[in-house]
Amino acid sequence: MQVMEKSLLSKLSKELEISETKIVDESIHVFLEKELRDASAEILKIKAQFNTASAKVLKSRIEKGEVEEHPAWEHLIYWENLEKRIKVVNDWMQKLHISS
Repeated sequence: MQVMEKSLLSKLSKELEISETKIVDESIHVFLEKELRDASAEILKIKAQFNTASAKVLKSRIEKGEVEEHPAWEHLIYWENLEKRIKVVNDWMQKLHISS
């Protein structure tokens, strides 16, 4: 943590009379939940755009020529990256005993 950030955290902690640890813990919790919501919302947009239930189905539809390759491939890659991000977030939430 940079000196300035540490100073802000310290000031906030004192003014709110809450431990720095509690502020950081709750901030991480909120951050992870937001990441999960944002990634899930992006996946829902792609599902709606291509009227498909899963990345696997979209890939199959692209390969069969049922949907245009461009921009479908880019969306598929993005979707797969979002799924990886969700897995990482869920793993961290589990490590930190945060329920989603």
